[in-house]
Amino acid sequence: MGLVLSGLALTGLALAGLALAGLALSGCSAPAPPGPVQASSAAATPATAARTTGGPASPSPGVTASPTPACTGIAPGFSCVMQQRISEAQHYLAGRHGSIGIVLDDRVTGAVWHNGHAHTLYPAASTMKLAVMTDLLLRDRRGSIHLTAADRGEMYQALHTSNDIDANDLWNKYEDATFQQRIRAFGMTRAHFTGEINWGFMYCTPRDLDHLMNYVLTKAPAAVRDYLVRQLQHVSVHDQQWGVWGAGPANQPGNKDGWEQDPIGPGNAQWITNTVGFAGPAQEYTLSIMDNVHGYGGTGPRGFFYGTNTLTQIASILFQGHHTTAPHPQPSYVP
Repeated sequence: MGLVLSGLALTGLALAGLALAGLALSGCSAPAPPGPVQASSAAATPATAARTTGGPASPSPGVTASPTPACTGIAPGFSCVMQQRISEAQHYLAGRHGSIGIVLDDRVTGAVWHNGHAHTLYPAASTMKLAVMTDLLLRDRRGSIHLTAADRGEMYQALHTSNDIDANDLWNKYEDATFQQRIRAFGMTRAHFTGEINWGFMYCTPRDLDHLMNYVLTKAPAAVRDYLVRQLQHVSVHDQQWGVWGAGPANQPGNKDGWEQDPIGPGNAQWITNTVGFAGPAQEYTLSIMDNVHGYGGTGPRGFFYGTNTLTQIASILFQGHHTTAPHPQPSYVP
């Protein structure tokens, strides 16, 4: 990641047939009844699994639907309303560019829905900062490192505005190649470095990000969990309120977004936009989405805004039951 800009990092990604270094920029229907609900999307692959995560015993969010929608059978274990929204999200994605991996998790019922790209490896971009900050907080709590007031100020910026300079300072001070092994405890079993030993040179899967978010919410010590939830619920309006943020204010979302641009030829690029977070009362639902828009929009900002809008609409369909206004993030740098 040589060049570092606020919220961005120059990243080299080992993509197929790519010899060029990637520029990692870090880092947004018909109306349905209001109320926090679930639903997920991506390539239409009705794969579903159920598991118990030990989440809070809060009731499922109420849904005022009249008449009660019929169950589609797409994602057994979810409510009929959510099943319909998953179907709507799939229809939305059918006409979108790129490869998208999605995982939706209900921490109360244990229901999980994912699409066919949930295990596909994508550049993690700045979503990996959430793993870094989680690791640092846990090690500080154990006494193996001692975070200073200045360190905590940099942690705030790395999460709030996705500032790369602060994230790199913390990485250079406290992290090394052993980070990859430590985050396996978060369930990030496929996350790995692709070049330089740095958070900005890592790939992972949507499932890895889902496991990370669930680790924070269900297994991390209360002080660590509460700090991270608070930070993710108050990210910068300028460049981080998209993606899972599309769940809408009634669902009290929190998220960590990331993006990356990788040259794939003269005047062309691949855009990566990722989001991971939670929504619903007591953070009942987690959602992770990783999107690779290959060659769409050239090297300009078109691909970035296309990706941030796609991820935001997915979250809005799932949790609000309708499309929402396109986000207009203002990252420090979009070529």
